[in-house]
Amino acid sequence: MASFGRVRIGDLLVEKGLVHARDVAAALSSTEVGRLCSVLITRGVLEFDVAARALGEQRGVPAALARHLEGRDTSLAAKLPSDFGRASCALPIGRTTGGAMIVAARDPDAALRTSLERLVGSVTLVVTPATRLEQLIAAAYGDAPRDEFDIDIDSAVDLWPLDPPPPDVDMLDPDSIRMALSSLDDVRVAKDPNQSGLIQMSTVSPSPSIKLQPAGRALPPAAPKIAAILEALERAASREVASDLAMSFIAGRWLAGAIVVVRDDTAIGYRGHGIADLAELHLPLRLPSTIARAVQTQRTKSEMPPSPAQDQLARVLHAQAITAAPVIVEGRVMAVVATGDSIHGSADTNAANELGQLAYALGEAWDRIRRG
Repeated sequence: MASFGRVRIGDLLVEKGLVHARDVAAALSSTEVGRLCSVLITRGVLEFDVAARALGEQRGVPAALARHLEGRDTSLAAKLPSDFGRASCALPIGRTTGGAMIVAARDPDAALRTSLERLVGSVTLVVTPATRLEQLIAAAYGDAPRDEFDIDIDSAVDLWPLDPPPPDVDMLDPDSIRMALSSLDDVRVAKDPNQSGLIQMSTVSPSPSIKLQPAGRALPPAAPKIAAILEALERAASREVASDLAMSFIAGRWLAGAIVVVRDDTAIGYRGHGIADLAELHLPLRLPSTIARAVQTQRTKSEMPPSPAQDQLARVLHAQAITAAPVIVEGRVMAVVATGDSIHGSADTNAANELGQLAYALGEAWDRIRRG
């Protein structure tokens, strides 16, 4: 199903006559914590199984009904690391006749499927309302620890995590319920910055032929300078242009790097350089990693103790020394720029400082463009 054709869950419920439009409007305007279906269920205006079926239709996946959750195989929860289950809001509930593990998820997207398949093999993802699923996950894995730096940007509406927005929703607007980048035409594709044509600007680089290189191969010595990139970001006319400029600098400065979007409690790969599979960048922010720490502290961070998330980040960026800098819009971390080894080696002591400058300027550009 094409993502642009996906109807929002509130609209779907109203169109099918499952709830009144006034109930949806009241739920969206309320201060109750939770996603739309969960709020409607709690208010008693929507039955759990009806909500589950509607979510299944919206997402194009099977739905887990109340009886499926009650009859789940509780022993399967141990097949997933507890931190992963909590952060991804995913819980194994059974197996298909073919042996695939059935995993109930709040957001059954392709990136989650990829992560699950690495952990447990073949999976069948099903969707179910968050209200009951979150309770079962807390019972199976315990409550996640939260510290003073945790950022709560949970959406009030059940959303497919990487859907492009409807025309009236600005994904980079901090006031938007969607909280992600709007230009996702090339989501999870390692994009050559030359695709935009912007690299040929003399103010950006004296070389019009900068290409993304596999990790471990030297890049041409003529790379964009930080001052030129910062100046160009001040003139960027769109978020697409600003993102391309940032990636052009990363491609000429580090062997591998990425821009990841912060969605709910997950960092999701958006643009990449020197990365074989950008879909591998799907990191729960509740697990320790350099990216998670950059989000939590809103500062440029380097180095972290070993952890599953940090190990995955190191594999993707082909480096043990990772630096991450937050992209902040109106006080919120909207994305993180993460890099591996500098092309100049360990003697390059200015790389972290320049990464912080780049991330700050990118946030300023996005904010300026958002304000119009």
